[in-house]
Amino acid sequence: MNIILVGFMGAGKTALGKRLAVRLGYSFCDTDHWIEVKEKTTVVDLFSQKGEPYFRTLETKCLQVLTKVSNHVIATGGGVLTTEGNMDLIRKIGTSIFINTQLEHIIERVMRNDKRPLVRSKNPVETITSLYHHRLPLYAQADINFIPEGTHLQSNISQLIRLL
Repeated sequence: MNIILVGFMGAGKTALGKRLAVRLGYSFCDTDHWIEVKEKTTVVDLFSQKGEPYFRTLETKCLQVLTKVSNHVIATGGGVLTTEGNMDLIRKIGTSIFINTQLEHIIERVMRNDKRPLVRSKNPVETITSLYHHRLPLYAQADINFIPEGTHLQSNISQLIRLL
């Protein structure tokens, strides 16, 4: 069985995913990291040098590779579901979980990190809010909707395991 975490940037997919994989004895894969290794550059540089469509193509290729793995927890990029067909690939990979973090927490986390190419705008809070509301229906397609309670990772991991 594979578990695929979807949700907005800054939702905690990577932090939760790494710890969930350890608890389950699974391997962990972060699709952004997979792309960075494959391309030998950062997501930020990919966006600025080759553009978002190129990056989204790489996300799809990563998902295609992941259809062949088992016993993995996979953290996806926040925009992975904006590409048509990616949800179908995720369903082939395994059980999807929407990490449904409150918008206020997302804004706080994302504003602390300058490595988010889509929020490098004049008004990043407005950009984040707009993207968040636009993407919510996409994330709602996940098999499980998980609302983290607070910021205590181990407690959230235990809640996630109970949902599985």
